[in-house]
Parts: sequence; structure tokens; C-alpha cells
Amino acid sequence: MNLPPSGNDGARARYLAGTHDMEPVQGTVDVDIPIDIFWECFRRANYWPRWNKCFFWGHNRDLKIGKHLIWAFQPIKPQYLYKMWSIANIVEVEDRKKVTWEVTALPGMYARHTYHVEDLGNGRTRFGSWEQGTGGGFNLIKKFWIIHFTFVKDESLKGAAMLEQHYKATGQLDPAKLPKKSYLLFWIVTIAILLLLAGGIGGAWFYSSFVKLTATQLAPGVNVVTGGGGNSLVVEDGGDALLVDTKFSPGSKSLHHWIDTNVTSPVTKVVNTHYHYDHTQGNSLYPSARKIAHASVPALMRRWDNDWWAGHDSGVPTQLIPDSGADLQVGSKKLSLVHPPPAHTAGDLWVFLPADNIVATGDLVFNSYYPFMDQPEGGTSIPGMILAIRKLTTDYPNARFVPGHGPVASAQNLSRYGDYLQSLYASVIKENAGEEQAAADVNLRPWKLAILPSLHHNTMIWATANNNVRWAYRLAHAAGERTL
Repeated sequence: MNLPPSGNDGARARYLAGTHDMEPVQGTVDVDIPIDIFWECFRRANYWPRWNKCFFWGHNRDLKIGKHLIWAFQPIKPQYLYKMWSIANIVEVEDRKKVTWEVTALPGMYARHTYHVEDLGNGRTRFGSWEQGTGGGFNLIKKFWIIHFTFVKDESLKGAAMLEQHYKATGQLDPAKLPKKSYLLFWIVTIAILLLLAGGIGGAWFYSSFVKLTATQLAPGVNVVTGGGGNSLVVEDGGDALLVDTKFSPGSKSLHHWIDTNVTSPVTKVVNTHYHYDHTQGNSLYPSARKIAHASVPALMRRWDNDWWAGHDSGVPTQLIPDSGADLQVGSKKLSLVHPPPAHTAGDLWVFLPADNIVATGDLVFNSYYPFMDQPEGGTSIPGMILAIRKLTTDYPNARFVPGHGPVASAQNLSRYGDYLQSLYASVIKENAGEEQAAADVNLRPWKLAILPSLHHNTMIWATANNNVRWAYRLAHAAGERTL
């Protein structure tokens, strides 16, 4: 037999009585309170939590048939940190006799709960609680529901007895004057739990997005390792291995472990595409490798991150590449190191593997992210960035590009990134009312780029649309580069 449709209350009651899923949980208590006074107090459901400890909160100011009863139960044991929020249909209301509601919101469950009162005469009232449930969803956790129904019944009867004590002590039963329940502890615990959950979710998102390492083979002996800092390129051939960019701790240590596990040849050469910490601070983990970078990199390292490099001098590059670039050999693989004019920094290099048509760009390219811009201290030039990107797409139209941050890219991706920088720079050049006005006026949302964190000069900053506008404005107006 299926549950009759809502509205046919008598049929639903008969249906429930014909089931054998559980015996009703019921009980009564007699109290020395006239029925009129008791009912007047009882029908104010929003005050139930003040005298009935099974309730945490109640919404209804009155009990009316056809309305929804909305409330929250306390847990069956105080140490259980839950509140059972509920909504039910009020299907019976008989003045000074009973109120019944039915719960059907939970899948596969139907339950009826009746509170009833009886006038015993001589100023006495009998108050009772009755509840029964059925259905597949009910039977799935039947033991819990029976414990919960018993908890509701017991606390309801205790609450009625408490009302009797209050009435005898005060001679009245105004529910608004009953002792209020403090919700302070609940909100403290709730906020603490939400903060913990938010922290856990945020931490998981941050780890997955920026810390977790992912290795992808691009060609035999050539792997890109993303995450944990700037992207790294590992090239192995003929018993030799080269590493492009070494990340920073803890990503640098994770990368070192990955190399120990997956690369059989020793790393004899480390190339830094520029001086930034997230591409270089792992250098010292490769003490026997030659450290290679553009000629301007050591001075930039010591000028802006000297606190680190003073204690890690072995990681500072000593094989310095001139503006004209250089070639390297890893086994049978030839690599070209190319230095563009000032772009992301004054000391950028990109690394080209002709045999595999792969280019590691360093932070000349941020693929799918808002870029970080180093400001004048590192030699940043947005027109220079645009020129470098256009040259990359022209010189290597079919290459796969390993960007400084983000997934492996194509020339088409680089072209879009160049278009973004060009649009951004053209927009801030037009702004003469100041940085704040530029930040308010320039809309970068249509580019749909993602934010990126950076610990620049020991300060956490984020590459965002707003910051990109501000950084570009400062660069354009401070450096006097007002044309593209």
C-alpha cells in the first residue's frame, strides 16, 4: 500500500496505523495548570525552546492548520554537535485538544507527531506526546529515529512539568516571560566550525591550485613539473640532466624528491629564467650543478632578496649568459638560451629545445592567470613583455610553450596573452586622472583570467584584475613609456 496523497489526512493516519515499522512512542504527564492557561502557553510554538529542551528554535507564533511548522531540534546528546532543522505540515489543530504535524520532506520517510491535552478538571491538565514513523528512509536509520522520538517525548513531558513549577511559583504562565535560552555558545561553535570548514576548503583549494606538483611528459626525456612555484622543465638525455627553474620551499623540496625518484641522471645544470624567488630558491638543492642565468640576475637577487641569498650563496648563478644568449648541450639535445630586452624583468631568458620544439618562457608568459608585474625595481616593461611575446609566437609558431605559471600553452594562447597586455596597457595610458580612477574604470573581467598569489619581497600579494591595472598604471606613468 502506498502513502495516500497529501490532503487526505484520515487516509494517511489509517495508512500509518496499518504499518508495522514501529510501535508509537508515547507518554503523558499530569500537571496542576488549568487547560485554558496551559493551551494559551503551548500554542505559541516560537516559545517552545524556553520550556522544552528538545527544541533549539521555533518559528511559528501560533498553530494553524495548513501552515508549515518550522523548527530545529537539539541533538539527542549534548556532545553531538548538530541541530536538526525541520519543516512539517500542520494537519490537525483542535483548540485545547491537540495539534498534529506530518513530516514528508525526508526521502522515503513519513512520520506523524501529535501533542495532545486533556482537561482533568479541578485546574489539572494531562499533556501527552505521540509519534510514529514508517517508510524505507525511516527504516534505513530506524534505531536513530526511535531514539530521537523517545528523546522528544521525554523532554516534552519534562518541559510540561517545568511549566507546572513555574506556574505554581508565579501564578501565571506567560511564555514570553519564561527564561530565555542563550544562543551565544551555539553561534560561537557554529562560527568556529564554519571557519574550520572554510579554512579546510580554502586550504585544499590553495594546495590543489598552487602547491600540488603535477608532472607531464612533453617528449622523451622532457618533463614539465607544474605547481609549487614557477613551472619547471626537466631535460634528461645521454646520462645528463638539466633543470629549468627550481621553485621555492616546500615546492622545491617536492621537485627535488620527484627528480630523485624519476630522473636517473644527475642534474648537472640549473637554468634560471629570471631572479624571482619562486623560480630560484631551490637552486641550493643541487650543489654539484652549474647555476646558469642572465648576467644581471645575481645583482638582482642580492639587491631584492639578499636576506635569502646571503645564506644560500651556493645557489647564486655563476655561469652568466650575455645579452646575445648562448647554447647548451644535454646529452644529444641542444638547448638555446635567448635573452630579450627588458620585459618581465631585466634579466629574462627563455629556453628553446629545437629537437622537441618546446620553449620554456619563464614569467614572460602567464597562461590563464593575471600576470605578476615586478615594477621598475626588477626592470619590468610592459611594452617589452608584449614585444617578447610577439617574437615568441613569430619565431616558434608551432611550438609548445611552458609558461612561468599555468598550463602548457600554444602560440595561440600566447597571442591572446599578448592581446591582453596590449589592451591593458592601452587602457591605462588613456587614464590621466590617477591610479584610483584607472582601477575603477578599466574592466578586465571579460578576459576571464584567474588570480595568482605571490610572496614578493616577503609580502603576500595577489595578481588580480585590480592589481594588474594598478601595476600597469604605475609602470606606464613612472617609466614614461606612454606608447606601445
